[in-house]
Amino acid sequence: MVSVVLLGSLAVLGVREQQRLRLATTRVLEEQRIGDDVLRGVLQQLSIAGDPASHRSRRQVAAFDSTGQVVYNFLREYLRRPLSPQERRQIELVKEEHQALEVAAHRVMDGAPASGVDAGEEPRVVMMRHAGALLNALRGFVSMRDASLRALLAQQGATLRRVTVAGVLVVGLLALMQALGVARFVRRRVTRPLERVSDAVSRIGAGDLGVRLHAASDREFAGIVEAVNDMSARLTTTRNDLEARNASLSEALDTVRTTRDELVRRESLAAIGRMTAGLAHELNNPLATVLASSELLAARLAEREAPDVPPLAREELARDYVDPILHEARRARLLVRSLLQFARRGDSEVRAVPFRSSLELVVELRQFACTAAGVHLQVDEIPAVHVFAERQQLEAVLLNVLNNAIDACAPAGRGTVQVQARVEGDDLCVRVRDDGPGMEEPARVFEAFYTTKGVGEGTGLGLALVERFMTAFGGSVAAENIPGGGAQFTLRFRLAPTVDHVATAAPATRPEPPPGAPEATVPAPRPCVLVVDDEPALLRAQQLLLRGLAVEVETADSVAAAQRVLERRAVQAILCDVKMPTASGVALFMWVARAQPALVPHFVFVTGDVEAPELASITRERPNAVLAKPFDVREYLDRVGVLLGPGLPDPVVASS
Repeated sequence: MVSVVLLGSLAVLGVREQQRLRLATTRVLEEQRIGDDVLRGVLQQLSIAGDPASHRSRRQVAAFDSTGQVVYNFLREYLRRPLSPQERRQIELVKEEHQALEVAAHRVMDGAPASGVDAGEEPRVVMMRHAGALLNALRGFVSMRDASLRALLAQQGATLRRVTVAGVLVVGLLALMQALGVARFVRRRVTRPLERVSDAVSRIGAGDLGVRLHAASDREFAGIVEAVNDMSARLTTTRNDLEARNASLSEALDTVRTTRDELVRRESLAAIGRMTAGLAHELNNPLATVLASSELLAARLAEREAPDVPPLAREELARDYVDPILHEARRARLLVRSLLQFARRGDSEVRAVPFRSSLELVVELRQFACTAAGVHLQVDEIPAVHVFAERQQLEAVLLNVLNNAIDACAPAGRGTVQVQARVEGDDLCVRVRDDGPGMEEPARVFEAFYTTKGVGEGTGLGLALVERFMTAFGGSVAAENIPGGGAQFTLRFRLAPTVDHVATAAPATRPEPPPGAPEATVPAPRPCVLVVDDEPALLRAQQLLLRGLAVEVETADSVAAAQRVLERRAVQAILCDVKMPTASGVALFMWVARAQPALVPHFVFVTGDVEAPELASITRERPNAVLAKPFDVREYLDRVGVLLGPGLPDPVVASS
């Protein structure tokens, strides 16, 4: 009877311990569910904040705040449970990181800069840093609760083992055979399952999440086995999900860093472009003086009546000294104009663009690089057609494709890059070939950030921009390897209708007097030309140029001086610089339009930047109102002849 009572007491104690263990396991699973809900809510908030459409969207901000409130409620549910001081502090740390994450996310969605201790970082980087800290804190809390469960299981297992041993000893004293039977029963039905559960929990705590227990025959232990297996499976899923999300976040951060570096590089290039444009504009004035003076000197040496200079000496001076100056000055003029044109920002509007001029500009810019690399650049006959494009983006497309071909040949120190273009139906097909080693993966060359160049030699964005620009133009681009070696890029542009440009008017010819008409005995008064420029040397050069015409020349070095000349005498033409220290030439034009509107058709801007923004409205109405520095002397004198009309002698200038 005593044995039965003792066995009954032991069974009751075992059942009670099993219930405690089941309750503890259920509590841990509930906490795991809460942790999953917290993790899901945080990831949903990160998804909302990371979506560009959420920026300054009240509906998205409301959804973000609503999800944050759900996360906050789950964290409060954690705090209502019996926790150790260390676990409670860990949950408080999770709350703090969640609040910091929400603050950073609101700054990302509002587009506001970071402040406080994070002022040196971008809001998006701060948000991702707090997200990582929150996940780490939550992972630490789960680890603490796992440790508590393992300790509880170990304690309950030890208790059960002690109770079992004590019962066996008592029952053995009463009835050895009965005790042996009970001991074997308890060991088979209680101790061994508990040991398996304890061992499984220990292995799970050590990081072996692949542990699975076999189904128990006991109904009570079957629930524990199922709970442990479910916990292991959910922990495995959670860990895999966290690892995948961490990998995704790491890739996103790498992409952000790469994009940031590319933006910095682009801004640096833009600054260099602005500096180059300013430098080129400043070079135009002295270059115009050199070019005009050289042509005047050449014209002077060509005069038969040039004093004190024998004909042979004149030819030798022109051939050995003046001709090289003219040639190099004209070459420098072309280079400066190319730099100005390339440094300007495009307006991103697709329109009819002359293809050949854009290609010639790019070839001019890369000719020196080809020579330095030992690469022969061969450009076949290019059709004079217009294509649909944006000029600067078109030049960027040609430059990137040409750079790729040159870089492929450069390591060998020799090679040929060939550019062909021909009309095929409604398209202009442009092929750029090189005899380099070819491409490793032609299908991937247009992927962003894909590059086979060494570190620091390429960003992987050049050809990606080529594909984007060509798509925007309504065209296409393809890359392939050529059998036998080398690579080929094929660009297809939509042909545009021919654009009718307003040509520079030719100088008016003098009418022949009618037969038998008497000659004029009183000479007509000579027309007056006003030249306005703040560069004394260029002002003097224009005076000398205008000597070839039967005109009087008035000069002014500022807008105020030009106004004084116009107030005291009548002039028939005005040649004016644009950028001057005290006031712009556009200001003089506006003054003339108000005070002497009849002079507006006879007003020409002589400037180094013919596409300056302040000239845009004027050139739209009068395309011929601008003459580019450094100017060609013949073009300069022809333009003055057009302004003054017939009746002028033919000017004498140096041959080109």
